[in-house]
Amino acid sequence: MKKKLFLFSILFIVNSNFAQYGNSLTITEVMFRPLEINGQYIEFYNTSVTDTVDLTGFKFKYYTAANNNIISLSRGIKLAPGKYAVILQGNYNYETGLYKTLIPDDAVVLKLSSNNFGSSGMAKTLDRDINLINASGETIDAYIYTADNEDGISDEKVVLNKNNDKSNWGNSIKINGTPGNSNSLSFIPKYSYSNLAINEIMYEPNTGNSEYIELINTTKDSIQIGGMKIITGSDTKVKLSNSSLKLAPGEYFILAADSSIFNNYHWLKTETNIRITGTLKLLNDGTTIVLKDYWGITIDSVSYSPGWHNKNIISTKNLSLERLNPYFDSNDKANWSTSVSIYGGTPGKQNSVFTQNQFHQSNVSISPNPFSPDNDGFEDFTVINFNLSRALSQVRIKVFDSQGRLVRTLVNYKPSASHNSIIFDGLDGNGRPLRIGIYILLIESVEENSGNVEVMKAPVVIARKL
Repeated sequence: MKKKLFLFSILFIVNSNFAQYGNSLTITEVMFRPLEINGQYIEFYNTSVTDTVDLTGFKFKYYTAANNNIISLSRGIKLAPGKYAVILQGNYNYETGLYKTLIPDDAVVLKLSSNNFGSSGMAKTLDRDINLINASGETIDAYIYTADNEDGISDEKVVLNKNNDKSNWGNSIKINGTPGNSNSLSFIPKYSYSNLAINEIMYEPNTGNSEYIELINTTKDSIQIGGMKIITGSDTKVKLSNSSLKLAPGEYFILAADSSIFNNYHWLKTETNIRITGTLKLLNDGTTIVLKDYWGITIDSVSYSPGWHNKNIISTKNLSLERLNPYFDSNDKANWSTSVSIYGGTPGKQNSVFTQNQFHQSNVSISPNPFSPDNDGFEDFTVINFNLSRALSQVRIKVFDSQGRLVRTLVNYKPSASHNSIIFDGLDGNGRPLRIGIYILLIESVEENSGNVEVMKAPVVIARKL
């Protein structure tokens, strides 16, 4: 009886160790489209916090190929807890290759006993499954990589101690990958709506000029735009950058259809934050532009229309649509107007129609006041800020001239919160410029539930240059 109990104890310890090793090792990166010759690699990680794993006798299996033995190349054959191991091709020149400088000293470096993963290397354009097999022949982790990468971009696991579902993997944003290091995707945050704003759109350029979309970082921190996408219409998707690229606060980024953009805006240099895409498909009669972060979260969207142009400008060809203020609603047509720059646009620079919002702590404030809507790019618009005493109301704003005649209804029973900002372009109800003089704004709000009415008045002055 004692002998049987002793034998059972040994078997339990052995089986526990194998189970522990199987659960603690996970594939974390696959480089199947390397820039280096014979540069394919597989990375895996020991998720245990206490146990070192002896990798002697471990094998790797690619798709339908036979198992490949894994042997030590550098730093032994045992993988400490919380450390990475990298399997290189058997025919990779490690001593002169790039990976020797990329793989850190605390990572275990392994290689295949044969030249390639499988018979001739991992497929670059087809999804394939890969398997890590222990010394007992058991598959302890498996992953099917997604072959949608560009050269030099690996597949990376996001959360290392979670499963290998496709939602937990993505394309690296670091050229040549991160062999033996923390994955680049582990450090990409999820952004909020309008952190990065669509700020200018050139959809109808002259021959010899380029379509473009300009973005601006509206936050006080740098934004990682690597892997972010612009989607125009229903099917055109363009990455802002395939690799890591941080945009500083207030900094611009430009997507351009072709390199002719450099010939039309002399301040742009090749080192500017700009990407030439080959296509944007910005339709002359309008379309929708959606900006998504790496994780697929929409952080801005615009459905522009040629009707957003200044009605007093006869021809808007080769004139961009510029956003008056990137902090105001992206789909409010009053927040967009025609560029008045002599170049027809301002990619990489402050918009020619930019309107500063100088909010004051009072019921109504108007800035600038006076303003001069003469399309010269200086104080062409004014911002009306007003505070309501109630959380949710319906608001109507009317503009009267000095004789008390109604000349424009800016807002007609629009749902509004406590703090509001409205842009006024100095035009009457028919889209014609108002004459110089003093005008009166009448702001009426009706509380959503009670029907209580709140009324505010404020003067606004329209001026012209002499």
